[in-house]
Amino acid sequence: MNQKRNQLKSRNLKKQASSFTIQNNITQLPDYTDKQKIISKRGIKIVSTTSNNLFPQLLSKIVKESSTLNSVISSFAEYVSYGEVITSDLFKIKINNYLNKFYGWSELCKRVAKDRRTYGYGFIEEVRIGSEVFVYHLDASKVRIVEYLEENAEYVAISKDWNDNRIIPYELSLYPKYTQLENKQVRIIPIFDYEGGSLDYPFPMWSGAFYDAQVESLIGQYNANQFENGVNLSSMLKFDFGDVTNDDDLKTKKHKLEQQIKGTSDGRSGKTLIVPITGDVETPEYIQYPMSKEGSFLNLQKLVENNIVKACNWFRSLAGLESAGALGNNQQLRNEWELAERQVRNEQDKIMDALKKAFEGTQYANEEVAFNNQSPMNVINDISSITTLLQNRDTIGVNSIIHILTAMGMDVEEAEKIANDSE
Repeated sequence: MNQKRNQLKSRNLKKQASSFTIQNNITQLPDYTDKQKIISKRGIKIVSTTSNNLFPQLLSKIVKESSTLNSVISSFAEYVSYGEVITSDLFKIKINNYLNKFYGWSELCKRVAKDRRTYGYGFIEEVRIGSEVFVYHLDASKVRIVEYLEENAEYVAISKDWNDNRIIPYELSLYPKYTQLENKQVRIIPIFDYEGGSLDYPFPMWSGAFYDAQVESLIGQYNANQFENGVNLSSMLKFDFGDVTNDDDLKTKKHKLEQQIKGTSDGRSGKTLIVPITGDVETPEYIQYPMSKEGSFLNLQKLVENNIVKACNWFRSLAGLESAGALGNNQQLRNEWELAERQVRNEQDKIMDALKKAFEGTQYANEEVAFNNQSPMNVINDISSITTLLQNRDTIGVNSIIHILTAMGMDVEEAEKIANDSE
């Protein structure tokens, strides 16, 4: 009897194993050491990015699914775009109000910086109509390099969806040449950093944590899957229901018993599995399953977070990853910002250099430009100052506090609310 049960159990396990397919969805870094792969797309020969020419799209997907990487890249791009441009009033007006019809320098900076951190490179598009010059950000994931025989590429191909064969890509010239389109001249200005061995498509800075970012996305997928489909039991009960007349009778008895014994106290999930035993009379067996899944799994999340931040050469505090009370002392933040600001300024300079290439031959070509990047420590100092004012409200007086807060740039209504708050 027992032998037959074991054989039946073995066959069921084999069926279950055959119905499950374990898939490895981890994206691999492409090997650029092989000869360049040239593919043809609607008559245009391009240098493939590998992974079916969709590696930039895969990079974007990884960034979106990794909360840490997304936060690091976004915070870096925000700091790059917030810097105050120190230059002539004429050039300020041009880049802030008339760079193009949609946005100005700050938005251009943010978009290009985000692309360069996501993909490892970025592009801007220069459009000349008569004597007017307009500059746009060009989404790096839409750009591919056209096959070239000379030392440097001369054209790029652009498509809004490289996975759709119905869309016809179009070619545009790379700096310094122009493409004539009706009444305008257009050229693409790339912003690349040198990287040995990667040929035409450099890897992003965070490629050192390429697999960590994917692990983080898998952690989220695992948690969601467990929440939706996982059977996290509080307990299991083996119980003899005796004589059961039909399936409905069995379900009724199971449901009644489940309602009596399941619960969510002591960290239990409230899920109890009832295993009916029929035929042979056995003693009821009750098994509890404590909900304790902490430990190594949480450590894994911290590990991948730290690896991602380190690979991006960034700081947890600046990416908003530290919890309240764990930001460290002011001196630590000052030291971190001093190192980070060099990266921010370096990125601003590279984007501005590309922008000034677009203005070659115009009155803006030789403009001198510098950047003043506000330290996040200024915000912390403001908060500290407000706290001190409120602690001495009785001595200073409410009206004086309102005057000081508005002088710091705060809205009058908000200043009055804070000054009059008894908390």
